[in-house]
Amino acid sequence: MDCNIFEKLRSGAPVNMTDNEYMPVIEYMNKTNLQNFRINNTIPTVNNLRPLEEEFFEGHLDATSFITAPFHIDFPHQIKIGKGVFVNHSLTCMSIGGITIGDGTMIGPHVIIATDNHDLQNKMILVCKGVEIGTNVWIGAGARILPGVHIGDNAVVGAGSVVTKNIEANTVVAGVPAKFIRNI
Repeated sequence: MDCNIFEKLRSGAPVNMTDNEYMPVIEYMNKTNLQNFRINNTIPTVNNLRPLEEEFFEGHLDATSFITAPFHIDFPHQIKIGKGVFVNHSLTCMSIGGITIGDGTMIGPHVIIATDNHDLQNKMILVCKGVEIGTNVWIGAGARILPGVHIGDNAVVGAGSVVTKNIEANTVVAGVPAKFIRNI
C-alpha cells in the first residue's frame, strides 16, 4: 500500500513512533501546536479568531460552523466538520486517526475526542481508529469519545459520559461507560 504517513495512520495500520516515517507527524504537530497557541492567545472576538481558525483548518471550516477558543486540536487536516456545527470552549481532539462531525452537531465544553491509542506490548506503536459523529448530535460537557466510535444521527451524549462503543441514532446515552438511557 503506497500512502503517506497520515493516510497510513487514518487506515488503522500500526505505526512505530520511533521510525523515520513518523517524522512528518512530529513536524506537523509542532506546527499545529504553534497555531493552537496563536488562536488561544488572541483576543477572543469573531473578527480576530475566524481568520486564524480558517487558516488552521486549511479552508475546510464552513462559514456556518463555529469553534470556541481555547481548544487543542493536534491534526486539523484529519477533521471534517459539517455545516452549522457549534463547539463550546476547551475541546481537545487527538485527531490523527480522523474525525468526522456531521451537520448541526453541538459539542459542549471540555469534551475530548481521541482517535489514537498505543499497542499494549510496545507503547511506541500507535494504532488509530477514526471517530464519526453524525448529524444533529448533542455531546454534553466533559464527555469523552474514544477511538473507533460511531455516534448516530440525532443522538445525545450525557455530560461526563465516556463513550467506548457505537451509539445508535435517536438515542440518549450517559454514564461511565456510556449506556443506553432511552430513545428520542
